[in-house]
Amino acid sequence: MASRNLDWQVALAGECMTSRPFSMHDDAASMAVVDLLRKADMTYAHLEMNLANYDELAYASRGDWLGSFMMADPQVARDLKWAGVDIMSLAHNHSMDFGEQGMAATIRHCKAAGLVVAGTGIDLEEAREPGYLETRHGRIALISVTSGNKSHEWASLAKGGVRGRPGINPLRVSFKYVLEREAAAQMRTIARKLDVLREAGRATMSQGLAGDEFSFQMPGDQSTRGSNVFVAGEQFEIRSSCHKRDLEGNLRSIDEARKMADFVVVAHHFNIADGKRGDKTPMFVREFAHAAIDAGADIYVGHGWHSTLGIELYKGKPIVYGIGNFFAQSEFIRRVPYDSYESWGHDMDRLPTLNPSDHPLHPGLESHSETWWTSALMTLTMQGGTFKQMRLHPVEMGRVSRDGTITRRTGQGDHPLTEGRPLIAHGETAERTLARIQRLSKQFGTEMTLDGEIGTIRF
Repeated sequence: MASRNLDWQVALAGECMTSRPFSMHDDAASMAVVDLLRKADMTYAHLEMNLANYDELAYASRGDWLGSFMMADPQVARDLKWAGVDIMSLAHNHSMDFGEQGMAATIRHCKAAGLVVAGTGIDLEEAREPGYLETRHGRIALISVTSGNKSHEWASLAKGGVRGRPGINPLRVSFKYVLEREAAAQMRTIARKLDVLREAGRATMSQGLAGDEFSFQMPGDQSTRGSNVFVAGEQFEIRSSCHKRDLEGNLRSIDEARKMADFVVVAHHFNIADGKRGDKTPMFVREFAHAAIDAGADIYVGHGWHSTLGIELYKGKPIVYGIGNFFAQSEFIRRVPYDSYESWGHDMDRLPTLNPSDHPLHPGLESHSETWWTSALMTLTMQGGTFKQMRLHPVEMGRVSRDGTITRRTGQGDHPLTEGRPLIAHGETAERTLARIQRLSKQFGTEMTLDGEIGTIRF
């Protein structure tokens, strides 16, 4: 009998910024989470971390932003496997924090622990190919994609005797900034006077512009095609869309997975938005999620904002636009490179005296963010190849959601550190976590009922 006619139990966990081993926690509260992961026929989570011993690394590969440099003890991979995780996506905006060595070490340690991974590789073909998990119910495929990475992080193909570039499997994004007509005319005038105006067919490096679109050829990106495309319209708006070639390439991978496996998971990491990050799902994300299901994916899981977003049921398949954090332990990264101290404004003349306990050093932790410390572990039931229901179990990582009171603290310093390990949430924290997902899912026509401290979506 084909495996699609069998019954499946699937678990989905969120972004694992896991920097500390945790398998020693075998108390009842900790095991309640582990039991949910282990009971599933397949458990997915996203690894928002790199794993290596420091003697496997050369140096940190970048230094011009406020993001953390994510690197942790390889024991984390073994503990995630111990907890019941089977497959993990590796494509994200930190995948290349320590260059090719860090990327390769992460793959190596995950595979050694028995985890199936996808999303990074020695070239684009390897980064884009599915990872496969063999289960008693059938074969599962994982495709891992990321949007928002810098160009040197994109994996590439070999050509003409030049090796392919190692890196991530990209889904690049095109943005168009729609301006009211008067404002568009003013922008053109300003750009022309500054001599930075790009117009279709009228300027060097104007490829990609069409019609009345225009952009700025700013001094810092004169050797690139640029990304600031403006067009006149009736109202101000930002429109995003998937890069055509990347979309086609990833849909081919999904089609391959559909033909080679019985169940297909597509994981999409995106750290960019149509404007500021908020509760609105970007246009390009919905475009890719729908296209992924159309191409044969059974589940789409989005992440990257470290917050929960809505859930859509599309053609009977679940689309989770933002699954949120599952571990939040970036504060405990043991070695922080020079660039982070400089980016966060520390006195670089005192560099030998600075250390990882100094604050601030990591984004998302300057002030309390309710959605940073809460999410939901999702369990899905599939019968006869059809999804029947999704159960959402709220989890918290050591802070009360409303006011940010730390309930599980590590360390004795003046700046309190939150433990960051997931436990089942209760009371107001559980209610607020589920109410948020319920509210954001309604815009997609998805109804969630609350059964005590568990949310339920029926297909």
